[in-house]
Amino acid sequence: MFGKLLKYDFRSMWKQFAFIWPAALALALVNHFTVNGLGSSSGAEETAAGISMLVYVAILMAMFIVALVFTIQRFYKGLLGDEGYLMHTLPVRPWQLIGAKLLCAVITTVLSVIVAVASILVIMPWDREMLGELFRGLEYVFTHWNNQATQGVIGILEFCLMMMVFFAAGYLQLYLSMSIGHLFSKNRVAFSVIAFIAVNAVVSGLMSWFLSPVLDILSDLINNMNGMAGFHAAMWAAMAGELVLCAVYFAGTEFILRKKLNLE
Repeated sequence: MFGKLLKYDFRSMWKQFAFIWPAALALALVNHFTVNGLGSSSGAEETAAGISMLVYVAILMAMFIVALVFTIQRFYKGLLGDEGYLMHTLPVRPWQLIGAKLLCAVITTVLSVIVAVASILVIMPWDREMLGELFRGLEYVFTHWNNQATQGVIGILEFCLMMMVFFAAGYLQLYLSMSIGHLFSKNRVAFSVIAFIAVNAVVSGLMSWFLSPVLDILSDLINNMNGMAGFHAAMWAAMAGELVLCAVYFAGTEFILRKKLNLE
């Protein structure tokens, strides 16, 4: 049943982003030819290139705004709004409903980031000389592959994983805030905003009071480590802190949906 929930959410995601993702890549391709050919272009061509770049930047901004709005709407309407009457009658537990929404939200954000990075790479002036340098660099890396290169790849993967955990913590904080706001019979959106601010204040206070000494100890340990070991330790320490927040946010949201849900 969890797979069916994911299929339902991913289908909604595709309907939202089936246009904007290809549009970002298509505009990046257009800008590749317009921006990289400005050296000998006329004033009209420069104006067209500037407009094309502005549209591209607007598409990228819209993509991430739509991703955030999509995440909020899928949870609020799907579990706290009119669709909630149907979703909560399904033979699934609240944690499965939350998990499906969260996984879809994180993957949507990750795919948007991938599209943004890919579009930037498309715009870059990939001439023969630049491609040659790239291939020679890759050949050198794989020919002289050593422990340092391995540690670098692991570090990149750790950073990507940390960003995914960071996204998850942010979305779960939104879920918890919306769930708290839904406990009230009126002005639920306003109370959701107030709850978000309050949760932020509480987390910030706890971090300054409790986590600061812990971070000082970790900083000393990390500084005493050699090379990439300190970077790995910093990444995993950051992920551990975010995972604790994820667990708290998730548990609070699940408790409200299981015990305090009011769809009236």
